Amino acid sequence: MHILYRLPILPALLWAAAAAAQISEGGIPPSRSAEFSGVFAVDPLPEPFVFSTPDVQQWFEEDAKQPDQGRFAAPLPKVDIDPLRHGRWTSLPSGDRVWRCALQAPKALGLVLQFDRFRLPPGSRFFAYTPDSRRILGAYTAQSCLPSGQFLIGIVPGEKTVLELYEPAAVAGQAQIHLHRIDYVYDPAGVAPLDSPDDFGQSYACNVNVNCALGQNWQTEKKGVARILMVFVNGTGWCTGALVANTGASGDPYFLTAHHCQLIGLQPNFSLWRFDFGYEAPTCANPAAEPAPKSVLGCERMAYRHETDFLLLKLNQIPGSYNLYFNGWNRSAATNALVQTSAFIHHPNGDIQKISKDNNPATIFAQIINWGSGFGSTPANSHWAVVPDEGIYQPGSSGSPLFDQNKRIVGQLHGGNLDTVNCTVLNSWFGRFDLSWDQGSSPQSRLKEWLDPGNLDILTQNGYVQPAPTIVSIGGTIQTHWGAPMPNVLVQVTGGATASTRTDASGKFLFGNLPAGLNYTVTPERDTNDVNGVTTFDLSLINKHVLGLDTLDSPWKILAADANASNSVSTVDVVEGRKVLLGLNTAFPANGSWRFFPAPTNFPNPGNPFTGFPGGLPGSALQYNSLQDNVTDANFQGVKVGDVNNNANSGG
Repeated sequence: MHILYRLPILPALLWAAAAAAQISEGGIPPSRSAEFSGVFAVDPLPEPFVFSTPDVQQWFEEDAKQPDQGRFAAPLPKVDIDPLRHGRWTSLPSGDRVWRCALQAPKALGLVLQFDRFRLPPGSRFFAYTPDSRRILGAYTAQSCLPSGQFLIGIVPGEKTVLELYEPAAVAGQAQIHLHRIDYVYDPAGVAPLDSPDDFGQSYACNVNVNCALGQNWQTEKKGVARILMVFVNGTGWCTGALVANTGASGDPYFLTAHHCQLIGLQPNFSLWRFDFGYEAPTCANPAAEPAPKSVLGCERMAYRHETDFLLLKLNQIPGSYNLYFNGWNRSAATNALVQTSAFIHHPNGDIQKISKDNNPATIFAQIINWGSGFGSTPANSHWAVVPDEGIYQPGSSGSPLFDQNKRIVGQLHGGNLDTVNCTVLNSWFGRFDLSWDQGSSPQSRLKEWLDPGNLDILTQNGYVQPAPTIVSIGGTIQTHWGAPMPNVLVQVTGGATASTRTDASGKFLFGNLPAGLNYTVTPERDTNDVNGVTTFDLSLINKHVLGLDTLDSPWKILAADANASNSVSTVDVVEGRKVLLGLNTAFPANGSWRFFPAPTNFPNPGNPFTGFPGGLPGSALQYNSLQDNVTDANFQGVKVGDVNNNANSGG
């Protein structure tokens, strides 16, 4: 969007069909790693699936009719990609496998990928990258997935993208991937150079980084301000907003931004809105490398009102380790003396965090404001008027909190206009927090019920640091190494609390109401029915492995063959298995009937899984120290001792 000199008043929003990286764990796709270079040398990347070239000129003509809501990309028609019908699977020596699929949209400057099914089982990893691997997005894991099953990845620069899924053998076939939409970037404004992250460093140089001298006294408040990546049916965009305190100091993740942010596209998809906290330069200078934000994905809309342009969201769970700040507010009846000086913290053009400051009193703007471009008008006296002395704002700054001299929120940025030649603000308007408090006709159009749940009716609320959780939970799933759920496994938690439970029919378990901040150890156990799954065929397979005639084809089977727990496989294991099978021993003398390993367990040496781990094989327990967040992935894989052809009953 262009900001015009002394011409129409424009909301400070940014429409962009671009998206920054989603939450990911980093790493290198298996096909690009040295470990598997030999495998993929004989199984090269398949030819790309090529989409038809769109009519880019038509898109430019459509954009020209709405210059104030410019887009950078548009959806390609008929996108329908999944691992069952496209790409190629490659098997690894361990029994794990990798799916790769190349996509090409001719002459595209970049591609934004949207999935309507994106579910990854434990241990799986998903990547999207350029064919030359100069830009790799991922790894995305089970912890990256949303409950809705939707997902978004982008921008991958250029016209070609490679998708890659790694699946451990234990969960083969359990991933659900369906790419149903690709946004084709056709405007150079929508994609940064390949060596520059998306929208990083794209704001005007006259913006002031939050860690410069101007922001020295705002180091606490900035921790509650985030950049918002907004997703719509017809594109994505940037805005700004802030966590806002409630009178109960409960840490409910309410987030204040601008109402018009949800209007810049069609049908906002709040489950894919992303909130990037701590996206800032470490010092006053612009950094050479993009900082890593603390991101929260997904939210729920709670309330909004056009007249004061506020939108209140409730974010999905915020990790306790983020150490964010819930900003306070002032809802006193507004007078011209209320805001003696003001400041706002924001993300212009989706760039790193900036700060602007007005050393003069804010005033109530006594005129109707016509926003144009389909955004309507707002009543007289509904907005603060502010002209900062230092710093400016740009599209993407919309929704940024306006703080008074006591560092309490009194409004959020709606828009205004700039002198882009001299890089100064001509005027800016902020919707008034005090009017947003109770002037709506229902809780869905005002702030009161959400931010004052106890009806304390106070006029000011101080901010507070992100409250530490008082209770946490630990849950997970236990499966056999070949992917069958294991019901009725005894699971114990020790440390800060002691409790036991058993897995349900799908292999899941949960410990709730554990005191937060303490150390915990989770241990599964099953030592019954040692003969389960052990047959003469297993003994024959183990004997052939010992003699080198036909080696077992997975590290899990080799672990199962180690009947005497010696961290090796020998004829002694065959003897121990025979004694159990014949009833001479009722149990393996040195081993339980099942062994458990954290999921995923990746073996450095699949042909000899007993080696390569510092300190020996991973123990059959998971440890969590000073636990501050709920754990949902305390997953284990079970190995039935003596069963090397995977025919044991997983329930007994």
